[in-house]
Amino acid sequence: MDTGSPHGQPEVTISAGEAAERIGTMAKVCGEVASADYLSNVSGQPTFLNLDEPYPAPIFTVVIFGENRQRFRTPPEQAYLNRLVCVTGIIREHDGLPQIIVSNPEQISLHQQ
Repeated sequence: MDTGSPHGQPEVTISAGEAAERIGTMAKVCGEVASADYLSNVSGQPTFLNLDEPYPAPIFTVVIFGENRQRFRTPPEQAYLNRLVCVTGIIREHDGLPQIIVSNPEQISLHQQ
C-alpha cells in the first residue's frame, strides 16, 4: 500500500507548533500565514511563508524557491498571507526551525475552519 511517504509512514496532519517534533517525516502542517516574504535579491530567490508566528520569530516556515514561483498563478506571498493553509511534504530542519520546501502548488491547500 502506498502511504504517500518515502519512509512508509502514514501522512499525519499536525499544527505548525507540532512540526519540530516530526523532523524527517511526511506530514500535512496547518496554520495561518502570519508573514510572507519574497526575497528576489537573495540566492535561490526564496519565498517564505511563516505559519502562526511572523518573522523574525517563526515557528514553522514554508519555503518556495524562485525556480518554482512560476508554477503559482498568484505570487505565494500575496495568495496566502493571513490565510489558513495546510502544506504537505517532508518536514526538514534549517537553522533550528522546521520547514517544508514546496516545489508544486498542489502541496499547499487553503484550510477551512
